[in-house]
Amino acid sequence: MKDVLDVLIDIASTPAILVAFIAVVGLLLQKKGIADIIRGGIKTFVGFLIVTAGANFVVSSLEPFGIMFQKAFHVTGVVPNNEAIVAVALEKFGTYTALIMLAGMLFNILFARITRYKYIYLTGHATLYMACMIAVILSVSGLDGFLLVLFGGISLGIANTVFPAILQPFTVQVTKNDSVALAHTGNFGYAFSAIIGKYFGNKEKSTEDINFPKGLAFLRDSTVSITLTMGVVYMIVAIFTGNAYVTEKLSGGTNYIVYALQQAGSFAAGVFIILAGVRLILAEIVPAFKGISEKLVP
Repeated sequence: MKDVLDVLIDIASTPAILVAFIAVVGLLLQKKGIADIIRGGIKTFVGFLIVTAGANFVVSSLEPFGIMFQKAFHVTGVVPNNEAIVAVALEKFGTYTALIMLAGMLFNILFARITRYKYIYLTGHATLYMACMIAVILSVSGLDGFLLVLFGGISLGIANTVFPAILQPFTVQVTKNDSVALAHTGNFGYAFSAIIGKYFGNKEKSTEDINFPKGLAFLRDSTVSITLTMGVVYMIVAIFTGNAYVTEKLSGGTNYIVYALQQAGSFAAGVFIILAGVRLILAEIVPAFKGISEKLVP
């Protein structure tokens, strides 16, 4: 009995297996075939491991950046990139993140069923990021165990139900359709912008009419734009740090500009790997969640 309990504890404390288990449960509830269930579970499991691998890339490139930034400006730098930071946080808070994500989805369905806000939040990566953020905040606040998952799930469920509702009046104006809603972490900001635009904007003008140079269309590729952006940032920091310090302390003799570009590329590679893993996870979990919610929410 103790051996069985130990195995269950190991499963619950291993985020990759836990997330895969959640996907399998969702597929079972949808009465999918055994082939779909096996495929979904394995792809979700591998997807989480891919996210972890990407996190290692990101961490390895951010460590020298932090050292250079502190040396150059005598302050601690911050890289505001969701994918990178969440992937790093998942290594420590992965189990709580997975459980809060599951609880948040269930509470979202419950709130949508018992209230007039019939919104099911299907933006999976945003749900994952918010679940991770809530897990970190509640953990450092002193909560743990069941209470952390409960309060985290309720908070996420409320956010995922209310956020689309806040923006819906403006979404209807733009889409001329009340059958779809926007689910994103920026909903509050979008609604605030819409209110400002209501009084100071001009409906006759649209961003769609802006002539964006075709030669810059390559910037739409996130890997390219991240590499270029981080390349510039890394080079600026490296220049202020100085070639002597970088080559002696960090790069092992490699020129500081070359080293900066290499680390920028490693950061972009890490983000690319993380996004691939996230897509693999959500490709299995979100459809299951959508299918279940359609059956439970009128």
